[in-house]
Amino acid sequence: MKLPLSVYYITQDEELRLPESLAKVSGWVDEIIVVDSGSTDRTREIAEAAGARFVHNDWQGFACQKAFAASLCRNDWVLDLDADEVLSDELVANIQALFSKPVDPDIAGFRMRWLLSQPDPRHPFRHDKSKKILRLYNRKKAEIEPEKDSNNDRPQVKAGRVVELKGDVLHRTLISLEQMERKYCQLSTEQARFLAAKGRRISSARLFAEFPVKFLKYYLLHRQILNGWFGLSVSITAANRNFMRLAKAREMQMLSEFEKENTR
Repeated sequence: MKLPLSVYYITQDEELRLPESLAKVSGWVDEIIVVDSGSTDRTREIAEAAGARFVHNDWQGFACQKAFAASLCRNDWVLDLDADEVLSDELVANIQALFSKPVDPDIAGFRMRWLLSQPDPRHPFRHDKSKKILRLYNRKKAEIEPEKDSNNDRPQVKAGRVVELKGDVLHRTLISLEQMERKYCQLSTEQARFLAAKGRRISSARLFAEFPVKFLKYYLLHRQILNGWFGLSVSITAANRNFMRLAKAREMQMLSEFEKENTR
C-alpha cells in the first residue's frame, strides 16, 4: 500500500543521477512530481517511466521552482529531493514506519542527515562535513517562500516542531570539477541577482575578506584538507563562488545606479 506522501524534484538534464534517486521512492510513495526547466536529455522519459508526473516550468530560481513543485502535490506531507540525492535504506525504512500510522499533529517536519556519498568509488572526493536538513514536512505547517532568484530553498516552519529522523540523504553531488564550476557559475549569478534586488550593499572590505574566509571554512572546517589536491581544488572553487556572488551583485548595483543617473 502506498503511503500518503508526495515526493517532488526540480530538474534539468539529470538523466545520469535521477534514476538512482527515483528508484528509492518509486512504488511506496503515493505521488512523485518532477518539475523540469527545459531538459534536452532523457530526464522526462526516465521520470515518467518511474510513474512520476512531469511538468515543465521555466526557471526562475531554486526557491520559486521548489515552491511551485510543492504546490502541485496532492498530499499535505511532502518530501523535497534533488536529483542528486538518494535515500539510504535506513531512512526509507524509518519513513515507511513513520507513515504506517498517523503522524503526531504537532510535528511540522523531520530533519535528517545530509551526507556526501560519491557515486563513483574511484573519485578522490571522500570527506565532507555532514549537516542536518529539513526535507520532509507538512505543507500546512511549513513552506518555501517563492522569491524570484532566491536560493533560500529550504522550508520555513510556520507552526509546530521539527523532529530528527534517523537515516541519511546521500548527496551524489560532484561528478567532476567542470560540472561543479558550471553549477557554481549559475548559482553565483542567481544569488547576485537576489542580493542586488534586495538592495544589499557590498563593501570593499567584505569583498576582500570573502574569498580567504570561505576558503578556510571549506578547507579546514569542512575537512577538504583530507581530500588532498582535489579538496584544495574544491575549496578554491567553492570559495570563488561565494566571492563571485558578491562581486556580481556589486557590479549589478553599480550598473543600475549608472543607468539611473543617466536617465535623469
